[in-house]
Parts: sequence; structure tokens; C-alpha cells
Amino acid sequence: MNKLLRKQAVRAMNCLFLILSCGNCLAQETFPEIKVSYTNELQEGILKKKDWILSPGMVPFGNGNYTDSLVNHLDTIQQASWLTPQDDYPIFLAIWGNDTLSYAMLPDTRFYHRYDDKQKRKVRVLEVESAIPPYTRFIADVDGLTEREISALTDSMRRMKSPRDTLMNCTQTCIFYALDALFRTHGICPDPVITRNTNFSKTEELNAFFEHFLEHVADYPCHYKKVKDVAFPDNSIIAFVNGYNLITHAVFYHNGLFYSKNGIISPFAYSTLYPILKGYGSKDTPVKELSKTGKLMLGQTLKVYTLNRDLYRLRQ
Repeated sequence: MNKLLRKQAVRAMNCLFLILSCGNCLAQETFPEIKVSYTNELQEGILKKKDWILSPGMVPFGNGNYTDSLVNHLDTIQQASWLTPQDDYPIFLAIWGNDTLSYAMLPDTRFYHRYDDKQKRKVRVLEVESAIPPYTRFIADVDGLTEREISALTDSMRRMKSPRDTLMNCTQTCIFYALDALFRTHGICPDPVITRNTNFSKTEELNAFFEHFLEHVADYPCHYKKVKDVAFPDNSIIAFVNGYNLITHAVFYHNGLFYSKNGIISPFAYSTLYPILKGYGSKDTPVKELSKTGKLMLGQTLKVYTLNRDLYRLRQ
């Protein structure tokens, strides 16, 4: 009798193993591959260039202890009645006095379509920001999944751990990256206006924001030969202003390094402004046969800004 029971137990375990194995196979077939979002092959090539001295990712400037907040110096924040032209992200208006800074906010969870070369068609993509620091975003193709399966997948992606300790990429542009670093370094919380998931939506509004919330301390020609020996103030923003008086790029200067971000590529730190001016300055950019209008679009002046210390409650 004991032998018979043992045989039945073995058969039951084998059946259970088979069921679990098949379940895993079905799960692998049902749920798509999850990848890290905002990775770029250009990063590997950039790291090999001698001008780029390190790739820190989204360095957490400041220690997270805030003595003031940007919101305290705004009259109000309200949602705009329009969305971004293509991605349909919500836009918010940060208002102070007669001026406004409109900014778009990337949702924690969103859907978009990518073109699949193999399938020769558009594929629906789910993107989810992990709730675990450093808040990496993950993506997965979700064509053919039910709403219940997508909900389960979304929950799983929210609890995924990043493969790196540092957030390597996000959609934050150079200008908001520099402002983010400046405010947090001084213990001023810039949320919800300036975060890793927000960006300005109107370039022409930036000048008023810079002039009010920061302090304009110096102007220099946007030419490496003229600025290579300049001693920039620590914890300052160097704004590249073009011939139409628009800020086209911004760099955060901190502890002798120039922190610069370009698009979705990870921020890099330079020991010199030369490679940045080579990309954004009208005098240093190696572009041949550029029209007059094209030259005016490039940086003409470097405007240096520090924090407007009279405006905020700072650490003693």
C-alpha cells in the first residue's frame, strides 16, 4: 500500500511539474519582452570620445533636504486647455505676475506606436515608469494583449528594478536639466514644474523665467577662444542665446565640471566648454555653407546665471 501511494505521489508531482512548465511557456508566449526605455546606441560611441570625461547619468544633485520650493514663488499652477501637438501630453501653466512658463508633463504610464521593420507595420507600445528608484522607464509591445493582461503587465513593470543604480536616460531637455540641477543643489524643490518628466513647451517664455528666478551675472561671446580662461561662478547656469534672443542650450557648472544633456542621451560632464561650444556655438560649430539665418540660430552669446538668493529661503 505504501508503495502504491508513493507511485501515485510521484505521478502527481510529475503532473504538477508539467503543468507549471507549460504555464511558464504560456506566460512567455503571452507576455512580451520588457526592455529599458530611452537607451541610445550613440551613447556607446560618445563614451569613446576623449572630450567626454564621464557619463554620470541623472546625477541626484543636492541631498534631498529642501528649505524652499519653487511653488512658493508662483501665483498659481493651472492646467492648460490644450495638449502637446503630437504626443497629447497635458500642459500646465506656471504663472507669476504677468509671466507664464508653460510645461508639458510626461505621464507615468503611456501608450505610443513604433514601426516594426520585420512586421512592416506599427506596433502598440506600453511605457511605464518604475516606482523604484532611480525610476527607470520600461517598454513592452502589447499588440494582441487584453486589457486585463495589460493591467497585470503595467503593475509588474511598476515594480521592476532598474539594471543601473543611476537613471541613465529620460526625455528632460538640456535647459530643464540645468535648472533642475541648480535648484536642487541649493535645496529648492522645483517640483512639479521642473522634474525628470517635464519640459518647457514655449522657448520664448524662458527668458522671463531666467530673469526672475535666477540672477543674470555676466555675458560672454559664444566663442571658445574668448571664454577658455573665464572663471565661472560655482553652481551657475551657462545659457546659450542665439541671434533671436532665444535660449537654445544650457549647461550647469558645478565643482569645476560642465554638465550638459542633449535630447534623450544621458547627461555628460566635461572639464571644458570646448566640445559643447563646438556643438552649439556659431563661431566654433564646424558647419560649412550655413545660411545667415542658420548661423543666427546657433549660440551668439553666453549668459551666466546664478540663483536669485534674495528670492528664496536658503540654508544658512
